[in-house]
Amino acid sequence: MKPFVLITGASSGIGLDCARLLVDEGYRVIGTVRRQEDGLRIRAMLGEDFTPLLLDVTDSAALDGAVGQIGALVGDAGLAALVNNAGIASPNGPLLLQPLEEIRGMFEVNLFGLLAVIQAFAPLLGARQGSARPGRLINISSVSGRVATPLTGAYAASKHAVEAFSDTLRVELGIYGIEVVAIEPGPIRTPIWDKARPDPRYQGTDYEAALHALLDLARLNARKGAPVARVSQAVLHALRTPRPKPRYPLNPMWHLAALLPTRWIDRILARKLALPPRI
Repeated sequence: MKPFVLITGASSGIGLDCARLLVDEGYRVIGTVRRQEDGLRIRAMLGEDFTPLLLDVTDSAALDGAVGQIGALVGDAGLAALVNNAGIASPNGPLLLQPLEEIRGMFEVNLFGLLAVIQAFAPLLGARQGSARPGRLINISSVSGRVATPLTGAYAASKHAVEAFSDTLRVELGIYGIEVVAIEPGPIRTPIWDKARPDPRYQGTDYEAALHALLDLARLNARKGAPVARVSQAVLHALRTPRPKPRYPLNPMWHLAALLPTRWIDRILARKLALPPRI
């Protein structure tokens, strides 16, 4: 029987490419989507080895039902891996002005939704004494989990928290033989930013020019960023290698931030976003 992998947020981008690669490599993929039409589209694209699962990771009631559904599908084989990819990267804004409800919403998806999925599906990964086939937990984090870019503080904070969760779970789930991996992409080549516009809520504020610069930088990164396949290949390596690395930093900025003084990093980021570096 082909091993099963559950991927959250499989409708596009990293999640979709991971699903495509894993199906090509002989896995059966269960991918969460938020719209039924997306599930049908991907099923038609990837074939019978892809099973769509209609699920919002922040919906605890739906999550309970999904566990039973997936448990019946995978049976005693359980899950070979859970790839936590579902997340949101916007809206962004200066932390001084961004509504707290907006920031809480980002944490609800990127952090609490991630943990809710882990808690729900951990038994299918082998989080129980005597399990003979422990699976792997792979969390899609970000270079923002190491370097916090100004004006994207809520997103960066949520990814810093994902890093902390991953480090803690790596030890806690080690008693069951479950390997825990964090993968940290940088900017990914995608057309998603082409239609983005500056947030009108911050026009006329001290951050208006910086937000325009951030949008220009995002568009540049979207054109020159790494191909999404680089992330998918890292997921495949973390899934197949006998002993995966605890983290897979896929952007040079991760290593640069570890070498340069913090004030230097602050000045580099301030310069890129046209923020006066009074630091």
